[in-house]
Amino acid sequence: MNKAERQASLVRMRAAKEEANKIVSTGVCPECGAKLRSNTSLTGWWQCGRFGRDSFRLPEYRGQKDCGFQCFTD
Repeated sequence: MNKAERQASLVRMRAAKEEANKIVSTGVCPECGAKLRSNTSLTGWWQCGRFGRDSFRLPEYRGQKDCGFQCFTD
């Protein structure tokens, strides 16, 4: 990766993190409207409350349709 490609990559990463922070500040999944939750496995990992298997979801979303939204703020 040359210097220009690296710079472009850093700009894209910064923009993605800024967008993720905006979404997380609302506390609501942009895809389905459910609450967002922090996944404590990795710092800055946020997921929709309806993400993954029922046993990992927020209780109020168990048994509901799955949503795959997740983002990173760090």
